[in-house]
Parts: sequence; C-alpha cells; structure tokens
Amino acid sequence: MSAVEAEVLQKIDLIEPTTGKLFFEHKSELLFCRPHLMPLKTQALERLEEMHRDTARQLQKKRHQQKSAEPTGSL
Repeated sequence: MSAVEAEVLQKIDLIEPTTGKLFFEHKSELLFCRPHLMPLKTQALERLEEMHRDTARQLQKKRHQQKSAEPTGSL
C-alpha cells in the first residue's frame, strides 16, 4: 500500500459489513475518454456576427429599394 492510499484510508471511515464478502479493487491504469472538439468561435461571437450580417443585408435591401424608387427618367 502506498503512502497516498494509506492517507486516503485514514481520511475515510471504513464500514465493514458483518456478513457477506468485502473486496477492494484498485485500478492503476489510466482511463482515457474520447477527445472533444472545441469550437473556434464562441456562441456569443457567432450570434454577434449573425446580427452584423443581418444588419448589413437590411441596409443593402434598403439602399436597393431607394435606388429603384428614384425616377430614372432623363430630360
């Protein structure tokens, strides 16, 4: 038993059953989980960029409507 295990066992109050089997399993191998992809942009930044694009589209539509509403007749 290592020093770390002994320290942990001292901190934990062990309750031993009076009947049945008692066992302790110690796994020394590491357990790796699947890697997770991290987003390059935060959701807040994506929403801000989407709002900027929407505003740019609305401005472009408004300018296009103003150009089409102007009289194009020449004298």
